[in-house]
Amino acid sequence: MPAEGPELYNVEEAYTTENWIVRLYKVKDLDNFDRDHQSAMAFDKGTKKKRASKKRVARTLRVD
Repeated sequence: MPAEGPELYNVEEAYTTENWIVRLYKVKDLDNFDRDHQSAMAFDKGTKKKRASKKRVARTLRVD
């Protein structure tokens, strides 16, 4: 068995037997903030994706 299991975004573990022979999963509820499951999980873990910042262009004075 690996030290960590796979990342599950759409389902969560509901029950596992003592010897891990049977594992039951349930589908996660919808997020209240209209985020997909992967984004909501990243936010909960603290690894939220940062948005790209807009580059500022130097302003020039136009003389007509």
